[in-house]
Amino acid sequence: MKKLVFILTLFVTTLSYSQLVTFEEFTASEKQKKVKLDSYQAKNDQVFKIGDKITIGHPSKSNDTYLNVAMNDLGTLKTLGISVKGFEAEIKKFKIYGTKRTSYYVVAVTKSMDGFSNFWIAIEDAIKEGEIETTGINREEAIAKLKETKDLFDLDIITQEEYEKVKKELTPIIMKN
Repeated sequence: MKKLVFILTLFVTTLSYSQLVTFEEFTASEKQKKVKLDSYQAKNDQVFKIGDKITIGHPSKSNDTYLNVAMNDLGTLKTLGISVKGFEAEIKKFKIYGTKRTSYYVVAVTKSMDGFSNFWIAIEDAIKEGEIETTGINREEAIAKLKETKDLFDLDIITQEEYEKVKKELTPIIMKN
């Protein structure tokens, strides 16, 4: 009986601390600081999970440095240069920063190239600036892909079922904004 109670307690506490939080849920929440994340769904619908890899994209600043990707070296955030472009950083955990007044944001803490320090990636801003590569597509890209698929269907290159499948996948992205 004691083992059953222990296992049940362990299971319930695990469920209460691990969750997927979407961008909309995160920004609407009154208690962002108290949320413990094991996965995060960004505004572009891409889901980031602990253990996933984030590929670092192009620097957004004119001097080939990153604005939303930094190295935390013994508590000091350092600017990163173009040398980290293309590096696949593994997500170790998520942190939540900000205040009610300035708004909150989610940071992915990842392994760095040297393994001794961490990269901190402000997910939403890094996506917006193209500093990380994403698999999600935006509304304009979804519209272009749907038009291309329609052209392929009109040319009898793909079937009605293939076109409907793509249309079903892209419609929520297109209708979101």
